[in-house]
Amino acid sequence: MTFAASLLLGALVGAANALAAVWTASRASGLDSNQALSLVLGGMMVRMLVVLAVFATVLMALPVHRGGFVTGLGVLFAVGLVAEILLVLRRSQTPA
Repeated sequence: MTFAASLLLGALVGAANALAAVWTASRASGLDSNQALSLVLGGMMVRMLVVLAVFATVLMALPVHRGGFVTGLGVLFAVGLVAEILLVLRRSQTPA
């Protein structure tokens, strides 16, 4: 698999994680603090396990360019993490 295809595949996995993170954080915005924290942290744990399983499966089963795949995944993983943090911080700064 070429570098570009591997980069795109990693970016796809990272984007799916980022979308799930944003969705979870936005769902938590209507809940009280304890429920919101449980949802965000629980969702993060599930997403981490799923990303780890997909990461390991792709590296073992597909002939990807490892650097490209890791770069694509890493960049969009970081973008999703920043988006999730900003959503949670915005919620915590909103008066109840």
